[in-house]
Amino acid sequence: MNLFDLPLDQLRNYQPKQTKKSDFDAFWDQRIIENGKYPLHIHPKERSYGVAGVKVYDVYFDGFRNSRIHGVYVTPVIDTLEAPAAVIFHGYNWNTLQPHYAFKYSIQGIPVLLVEVRGQNVASQDRQLYTNGGSAGWMMLGIDDHDQYYYSQVYMDCYRSVDVVRELSGKSDVFVEGGSQGGALAIATAALQDHLLLALSDIPFLTHFERSVQLSTEGPYNEIYHYFKVHDPLHQTTDTVFGTLSYIDCMNLASRVTCPTLVGVGLEDTVCPPSSGFAMFHYLNGEKQICTYPEYGHGLPPAHEEEKLKFVASYCNKG
Repeated sequence: MNLFDLPLDQLRNYQPKQTKKSDFDAFWDQRIIENGKYPLHIHPKERSYGVAGVKVYDVYFDGFRNSRIHGVYVTPVIDTLEAPAAVIFHGYNWNTLQPHYAFKYSIQGIPVLLVEVRGQNVASQDRQLYTNGGSAGWMMLGIDDHDQYYYSQVYMDCYRSVDVVRELSGKSDVFVEGGSQGGALAIATAALQDHLLLALSDIPFLTHFERSVQLSTEGPYNEIYHYFKVHDPLHQTTDTVFGTLSYIDCMNLASRVTCPTLVGVGLEDTVCPPSSGFAMFHYLNGEKQICTYPEYGHGLPPAHEEEKLKFVASYCNKG
């Protein structure tokens, strides 16, 4: 292993103080209440797909406050009544979740909604008007106001996606999955939605921001670094920036997660430092397990897919 962050024995005990503001929970609870005002307006359209045993749909639904979100719904032709449904989120500006990605669940009778994040995909529009632009990408959009911040909207889109898959599938049991940005979205959704079956979070992004920005040498945390370097070299807006980020920090949201959660971390990850994943993991309140891979960075081995399948099976087959 090429040591990038703390040694594993230190990571296992690494639990920095949360950065929650006093109104953190009230802020998210109010958004959940507000969400009830907005109909989903779900529109599925079957797609021609040349694989027997599954049906594939393009699905559009209304996001939080504004925007129209696109996803792909993959469902087995034969419904397995006792099986749950799943929602899977993609990485930052990197949606490679084609329908075949759902097949690992389709063969178990599990329907899957693959959600496309607003603004990061051609079919998912972002109609939010932000108080400021971004230096690059999406990390700094609306950073002046946590109510208007980009990820404050995205998290609630993800919240709504669980309601969408419940309506499409007719199933109440749902689990969430994702890697990198998707890993953060899975944690955020599990923190905000009630009664999720479980969460799978690989190499999670959007957590323990101060340390992640300091350590990360590549990837979207560098947008925050770039902002300070180019637009605020005296760091006069540090409190504002990290104050806003504290509301969407998965380390802070983790204490709201009560469902079983499996986290995967690469110890050579220079995009999402392993200490940030452990910081989040230690605050999870449900049953939890973390898999570490010393020789892997921002991408985990195929063996971790087997760990996830075993984890899902252990909870889907209960009762």
